[in-house]
Amino acid sequence: MLKSTSPALLLVLLLAINVNAQFTKCNDYNDTDAINSSLCTSVKVPLNHKESDNDSIEIFIRKFPALKKRAGSIWLISGGPGESGASLYPLITLFSETFPHLDIYIPDHRGTGLSGKICPKEESVDSPNGIALANDEWGSCFNHMYTNTPYVQAFSITNAAKDLSFLINDLSGSGKRYVYGVSYGTQLIMRLLQLDNTSLDGVILDSFVPLQDDTNYDLSHRSFIVNEVGNSVLKRFDTLISQDDNSLTSQLKSIIEKSKTEPDFAEKLPKQELSILFGMMLDIPKVRNKIPLIIDALNHENVEPLNDALKEIEEFYKDYGNNYKSSPSSIPLVQIISSSENNLRPTLKPKEIVAESENLLFTSILPKIMADNAMPTYQKDNYFANVPKSMPPTLILHGTLDPKTPLSGAINHFNKLPKDNPLNLIKIKDAPHFIALFAPESFSSLASKFVNGKPIKSTIINDKDTLLK
Repeated sequence: MLKSTSPALLLVLLLAINVNAQFTKCNDYNDTDAINSSLCTSVKVPLNHKESDNDSIEIFIRKFPALKKRAGSIWLISGGPGESGASLYPLITLFSETFPHLDIYIPDHRGTGLSGKICPKEESVDSPNGIALANDEWGSCFNHMYTNTPYVQAFSITNAAKDLSFLINDLSGSGKRYVYGVSYGTQLIMRLLQLDNTSLDGVILDSFVPLQDDTNYDLSHRSFIVNEVGNSVLKRFDTLISQDDNSLTSQLKSIIEKSKTEPDFAEKLPKQELSILFGMMLDIPKVRNKIPLIIDALNHENVEPLNDALKEIEEFYKDYGNNYKSSPSSIPLVQIISSSENNLRPTLKPKEIVAESENLLFTSILPKIMADNAMPTYQKDNYFANVPKSMPPTLILHGTLDPKTPLSGAINHFNKLPKDNPLNLIKIKDAPHFIALFAPESFSSLASKFVNGKPIKSTIINDKDTLLK
């Protein structure tokens, strides 16, 4: 039925499937102020865009009509890969005010939110814990994955990009077309551009991912990336607070050693490793700025500032991301995509991860979670680690202290892109991951200039919300 064929023929076939797709009032209308103005729809796309079968999957899309006279559309692509479009709902006011003349579309990637899932039963909104897996759902979900391998393998980046291509071509309407993506969303957009079947007037990439074959920056090296950023932060703080004798780096090293060798001190600390806790602090500027105070307190065995920081981190994510039924990330999708395409050392054992990160002051739990993965992964295709033949006008916004998608990796990727249209890489000084969230004023100013065709003269921006202080 839906065979691997030309983009034009595929589009005709998909249009036949979704001829009645219409945006209507959402079922969750009035749940929160952020989504009160939205309209919703779901469309069917092929489960596997390469296979000649009748299987399909539903993709959920939320639309926010333009605030002013409509001039086109912009698609907002969330990160993850397990995050749904709900991760961008808290910023809808920012996006609507930045792009007032554009209809805003926010899809849920296949495998996330209200779109079709890897484990349809266990990840259902109506399951005991909602979309998030709980208790014995883990076992039944993994059993489903192992016994339905071809189905699971269809949840690839390329199939997700082909979903996005169809949605943009089918639902955008008249006028200019833009796409914004953050983190994994930038990787998905780059895969979309490789397909070369979707006309776009501009692309905004927030926290640009490294190329997939960049061996220094794949997910198995995340702790090294976090540690490099963390040490840069400590050195900057040493300069800012005029540390004359004992550097913050040496102090933190002593504290971590003490936590491993002195049981009485370790007993006072949280159960999680200190290096992981300090790594988490790098993601939120307000918490990150408290690191010198926390280190000083731990030198005196005072854990109260540390516990306060962890509580602040927990409350930040709780307030930001848990207001919607479709908010929880899909762990199965994270495991499948990460293990199939974004982990260049899939056979690494957990004990090897522990050993190589033993002397790091800042680490991530991600490499240990991914180590020795046994998921039913899919094969890499010809799009893996490649770049598009052509790029639309593109704005890349990246923090200089991003501990997840490092600036040097973004620059390496940027340098390999074709420059047939203007490509701007703008650095936000001291910003972490996710510029729209943590530097909203700078994001809005730069993105607005970009879509309105105005020049952006500066290549590095100081933002009051992200500067170390």
